Amino acid sequence: MRTRNITDLFSMSLAESNLSAKQQAVLKASLALFANRGFDRTSTKEIAEAAHVSEGTVYKQFKTKDGILQALLAPMIRQVMPHALTEFVDEVGEQDLPDLHTFLTFIVHDRMQFAIANQAQLRVLAATVLRDAALGRELAEQFNNELSEKATCLYAAYQAKGELVDWPFTRVLRAIFGAVLSYLLPMIIGEQADFDLETAVQEAVEFLERGLHT
Repeated sequence: MRTRNITDLFSMSLAESNLSAKQQAVLKASLALFANRGFDRTSTKEIAEAAHVSEGTVYKQFKTKDGILQALLAPMIRQVMPHALTEFVDEVGEQDLPDLHTFLTFIVHDRMQFAIANQAQLRVLAATVLRDAALGRELAEQFNNELSEKATCLYAAYQAKGELVDWPFTRVLRAIFGAVLSYLLPMIIGEQADFDLETAVQEAVEFLERGLHT
């Protein structure tokens, strides 16, 4: 059974780490507070209260609030997002996706649904990526490497049938997920409250088919 939930994956990654119980509690509380209130509007006192530790313990373990954020991002980038990506790739491999339209509809719907379910947690990551280009490149590289291994056969099959333009695989991925992010980012960062999943999927797939179909 797939986890599908960033908070659960984050807790799993912490449980497998060498961090103490108090350190884990601080990071779990921080993720929840940063997601719901934002990094700038969260105080170390609030983190300590949510983690059921003293504020002195927070400072002793992480020094500053920025130190907490960096400690939080480490498992998020190295364990949580790769795990979530592996779940997605495995799910793609289990589907019957005989044509480009079916493929695009599935992955666009799946990723948008995932973003809706994990909107608050992704907001923390998105805010950091927007400030740190290197972090964004690391995430993109993980995604390209993981998906390219599993999607090569589908990619080649669609091209052989004349359904997909003769572009390098990475260029096609950029087009697909650039289109998806153009819908998701305003929703994730809170600039769009009335997100209509089915309409967004339909529009994104129509746009991509026009651009990627031969």
